[in-house]
Amino acid sequence: MEGYLNSIAQNLESDLKKAEKINETRLELFPRISTVPRRMAPDYYQTLSEVYGQDISADQRYSLENLDFMSQTINNAWSKIYLTPNLSGFESLKSSGYLGQLQGTELEKLLFDYYNLLEELTTLENNYNVSLQSSNDDFISADLPGTFAFFTPGTRDWNSVLDGGLPAMVDEIINHPTLLPVFFWPYELLEKYENLLLKGHALQEMIVSGEKDYTEEIKEQLAQVFDDYGDVPYPQVVRGGYTSRHYDYAVASASNNQGVNLQFMGTHTTVQFREQPWAVAYWYLGNGLVDPNRLKDFSNFKTLRLKLRGVKGGEKIAISLKDKSNPTDGSETKVPLTLTDKWQTFDIPLTSFSPTRLEELFNVTSIIVENQACAIEVETIEFIGTE
Repeated sequence: MEGYLNSIAQNLESDLKKAEKINETRLELFPRISTVPRRMAPDYYQTLSEVYGQDISADQRYSLENLDFMSQTINNAWSKIYLTPNLSGFESLKSSGYLGQLQGTELEKLLFDYYNLLEELTTLENNYNVSLQSSNDDFISADLPGTFAFFTPGTRDWNSVLDGGLPAMVDEIINHPTLLPVFFWPYELLEKYENLLLKGHALQEMIVSGEKDYTEEIKEQLAQVFDDYGDVPYPQVVRGGYTSRHYDYAVASASNNQGVNLQFMGTHTTVQFREQPWAVAYWYLGNGLVDPNRLKDFSNFKTLRLKLRGVKGGEKIAISLKDKSNPTDGSETKVPLTLTDKWQTFDIPLTSFSPTRLEELFNVTSIIVENQACAIEVETIEFIGTE
């Protein structure tokens, strides 16, 4: 028995290193993929001009720098990634007849949980790679005008060569349906890799230590595993400026919900507030229209973590949460913050929002500004610490 478990531990060490590397690649690539269509939107350049004072216009989307970014990102997205785990140790244990010695233990449960998740993840990864391959094949078959220029932007002055036709060709390429599988990447891949790493490291620790049942440390580690069908909400609301699939965002203001502009800029979200009596950008559960009846219990978390920066520094904001019973008159509990022009991480104890009921939240973070024109950057919104 011990020899089989040691083989599994060795397999785990190798597989977890691969999984960590793939997860790092996905975390770096996915936001860049999302930025490609954003860099073709005029309001992206409006934000760069109005908020950051760059002498720039929407024509920048056809610049050499932008074409190079977009073409490299699409090429990178088409590069397929496979986990290819080593199952030899687990398969040997199952066929050995010794697995019965673990029957009823938490080690047995975690073994099957981990390898079932591994199978689910590799299937999802394979399906994603098939869709990327189909995208690449279909794109090549489409033989769109300007494709060679798009993917080799620095080799010649392509707009002159194409007699001023490059912008229209780029628009056709970026909006072509063959690229849809590239732009609509599966966020759940990140979640499954996170779960796999949590379960895998816990399993490896149990095998190495000889434990057959969970220690308190292992229980705490496994409590961070996210169950898509469970009651505990996904803790990552915004990561790298990108809103996760479990949440959406909206704005409200004294000016009929005008004067607040959110733009995903590739590594963060910039929120631009026009001066008015009050304005708010907020994140809520679900997608589409705000539904106060779409609730989750956040009471197991201890802290709301925000990573924020002011564009100029000195911006005064307030943070709030909302439960189902909170009126829409701004009377909910608010936590004031003052930003600088440097990134800061704010850890706000959830008790600070009392009497807001954490058991029935629908609005998971509001950023409120009063009588102030300003712009702030949001990199992270997450709930941390579990009971």
